[in-house]
Amino acid sequence: METNEMVLLETEKERNPFILGNTVEMDLQTLQDDYLVPVFSRDNIETINHNDFINTVCDATQTYFQGQQFLEPKIRVSHEMKLRTRKGSGKLVENLTNEDSGSYYQRIMFMIEIPSITYEINGNKLNLQVVGVRTYTETNLLGNSSQKQTFRVGIGFVNEVCTNLLLRTDGVKLCIKVTNTADLYKYCMELFSRYDYVNHIEEMHRLTDTIIDVKTLAQFLGKARMYQALPQSIKTRLGLPELILNEAQINSAIRDYYTDENFGGFGKAITAWQFYQLLTNYKNNYIDTTLERTINAYDVAVGLVKSINKEDDSWNWFIE
Repeated sequence: METNEMVLLETEKERNPFILGNTVEMDLQTLQDDYLVPVFSRDNIETINHNDFINTVCDATQTYFQGQQFLEPKIRVSHEMKLRTRKGSGKLVENLTNEDSGSYYQRIMFMIEIPSITYEINGNKLNLQVVGVRTYTETNLLGNSSQKQTFRVGIGFVNEVCTNLLLRTDGVKLCIKVTNTADLYKYCMELFSRYDYVNHIEEMHRLTDTIIDVKTLAQFLGKARMYQALPQSIKTRLGLPELILNEAQINSAIRDYYTDENFGGFGKAITAWQFYQLLTNYKNNYIDTTLERTINAYDVAVGLVKSINKEDDSWNWFIE
């Protein structure tokens, strides 16, 4: 295809959101028409708004993957910040008009799916996707517009059966600091160029070759809970790798092991691929922690496989 225009496709059926938690669904037009754009207090210059963030990442995605097909961005927002004008001061909430008040969403996360780049692992269809995250808490709005604003962008896969995001370190930039969308675009292109999605698929496919028996799984889940309470000094002395999955995510994996029709073991051994999906099934992380925990879930699955196969002992403590 010679065109660089986004091809919007409709999915066969509505799927579960890629993140839940305290988020709500949003569309680009509503975000543009109905919500305010925060400004820097010192010079009253607008920040890079959410729409410009999404459109910039979309432009970079379309350019780098020219000729592919793209789904319309799926957008989730949270933490609505409400404001009143002087005209609305003192009025009861039910008496407020559009001119009296306004709001903006502090946090946003979106996903652009590329269904024309797709692979299958263990019967699960995986589509390439690009994800973006932004929270205004990481930008000092009390300063001026010369300050850099923080964004996060990732590229990986989404499991079509469960909308689990599948990311690894080389596919994510967790701290993009820019003052304009041109630089943001450049960072996106750099990220896409360094990410090897074929290698990522091959590495994930190898997870299907390792079996995790019930005893090893129980040992890991128990130690993962203990890890949360370990003093940092002990973690350092033991040389333990970082585990940032919280207790709710661990509990969710345990529950899904007995109930999930796609990846559950129901009291029997499972593959490392199933284990990885159980960890990423959890959709209730806050927007600003989702990418980090998604990457960590992958590190956990790969690390556990290496420990079981005696290729690396970094994660041995969790299954000893």
